[in-house]
Amino acid sequence: MRLRTGQSWFSLAVVLTLCIILILLAFLQYRWSGKVSEAERARMQSNLNTAISQFRSEFSFELQRLSMAFQFDPADFPGRDWSRYAQRYDRWLLTAPYARLVANIFIWDVGTEASSQLLRLNPATLRFEPTSWPPSLEIVRANRLLTFPQQLPPGFRPNTCVMLEQIPLLLLPLVHFSPPSEPTERRPQLIGYFMIELSPDVLRRELLPELARKYFGGEQGFIYQIAIVRGAANDRILYQSDPSLTPEFFSSPDVKVGLLSGPRDFSPHFAGEGPPAVPPPGDDFQQPPFVNPQNPSGPRQWRPRTTLVVLPPSDGDNWTLLARHTEGTLGQVVAGQRRRNLAISFGTLLLLALSMAMIMLSTRRAQRLARLQMNFVAGVSHELRTPLSVICSAADNLAEGVVAATHEQVRQYGDLIRQEGRRLAGMVEQILLFAKSRDGRMQYNLRPVQAGKIVESVMAKSRSMIERAGFTVEKQIEPNLPPVRVDDEVLSQCIENLLSNALKYGGVTRWMKVSARSICVGGASEVQITVEDKGIGITPEDLPHIFDPFYRGAAATGAQIHGSGLGLNLARQGIAAMGGRISVRSTPDEGSAFTIHLPGCSKTEEADLVQALKA
Repeated sequence: MRLRTGQSWFSLAVVLTLCIILILLAFLQYRWSGKVSEAERARMQSNLNTAISQFRSEFSFELQRLSMAFQFDPADFPGRDWSRYAQRYDRWLLTAPYARLVANIFIWDVGTEASSQLLRLNPATLRFEPTSWPPSLEIVRANRLLTFPQQLPPGFRPNTCVMLEQIPLLLLPLVHFSPPSEPTERRPQLIGYFMIELSPDVLRRELLPELARKYFGGEQGFIYQIAIVRGAANDRILYQSDPSLTPEFFSSPDVKVGLLSGPRDFSPHFAGEGPPAVPPPGDDFQQPPFVNPQNPSGPRQWRPRTTLVVLPPSDGDNWTLLARHTEGTLGQVVAGQRRRNLAISFGTLLLLALSMAMIMLSTRRAQRLARLQMNFVAGVSHELRTPLSVICSAADNLAEGVVAATHEQVRQYGDLIRQEGRRLAGMVEQILLFAKSRDGRMQYNLRPVQAGKIVESVMAKSRSMIERAGFTVEKQIEPNLPPVRVDDEVLSQCIENLLSNALKYGGVTRWMKVSARSICVGGASEVQITVEDKGIGITPEDLPHIFDPFYRGAAATGAQIHGSGLGLNLARQGIAAMGGRISVRSTPDEGSAFTIHLPGCSKTEEADLVQALKA
């Protein structure tokens, strides 16, 4: 008892320790997932910022590529030879990645207020022709900062390209350095503007979608949804990666930034583009000379430094880039990932806990089964010893002449030896059947039979045993029971086991009832064979285990009723193999009732049985 108590306390300590370890692991997993989520959010934010920076940079790069192709060339002045710009446009079309990006090209020859005129390139004739001011360019004409005729507006430099986002329009100042009367008086003079009007449709359908797929897409589509809007209210959409963007996207994006990047010099990327120019004096043009790749040994030439500068409109009508993850804000995405990670982690811990619980339950069941097997061995040893002692004693009496050699006494001793021999044979047969069922070697010969006849046959076979036990048997067998598809020998053995239990546990009332009836269950017939007694019954604690192998209830053990604990287990296995089941109802000190439920045969099998009986 002390050893068993110590083992119980040790098992409890192990269980508590494992539970504490699992709780600690769950807590550490929760904290670790929080740190991982923070790092993941920082990584995603960094990747998004990098993608946006590259997107803006390449967009600005494409615009500066366009402005570089039409940059200022002093050789065109002072004769205002605009045909060279038309030729540049013709050459640019041959190599331009987005040739349709240019909608119109204008030259605004400012001169004086009286002589100011607007020229438009005719792509068919490649000539600049005078034209009236289109409505889309009225904002340029109305801006007094750009119409000052002789001096560059504040913030302008000769190497500046301005982007007016309202139109959209690229504006390149045409600056001429006239010969000075004195060296210190050499200043740039504004002659006009070269204006490149961009096509919003090409921006929306070609350039921006390609850049969006390049920097915000993946193998399965867009990772981030983006939109480019105009105005502070986000009410004018220039481009959106998904036509079904919700208002929530525009109200709470992950990033909101101006589309055009800050002033940046892309000149090293255009070493072979644009016309060469003789550098006038001034700090703006002090850079290393350019070597013509077609004539490396020729004179070293200079190219003006061109940068892209955004001129914000006075009404705040800027282009703004909005970006957001396709699954929501970065916080929502990271929170969702954390929930999934926690679900997987906690699920793993739960499976581990369940596995530990199953192992412990299996261990306890194994220990319990081992105890039952030991009890079975002890019980079988006792069961075998009793009939063997009776047989040996009877044989000794006969052999030594203790019993008078009368015919009646010899018959009594022979009957005793036969009875105990059959008891031994039945016990051995039960043990062998249990071994075969555990190994899966049981074979069943299923065929349609009359259940009533099998019950009658078993009752007739057990009549002598019932009479010796002094039992009164009440029998109720319905006539014309439907046939059942069973192995008649196995069914007979199951019914015999139930009768044997009723005789052993029937108590002092010495009464039993055997009944067979047919009922309808779910539209199909079912045959029920019930063996009922008014004996000691089964306690609620023992009832869930009575079909377990080697199990014997406390009442049976206390009453010293002989048994192996295998009969009910073998009966349940046999009935289950034939498609049926066994149910039990019992009340302590009032008796028990065991019922065999067997499905009735189909109409075809019933007809075959009728034909076989007639034959």
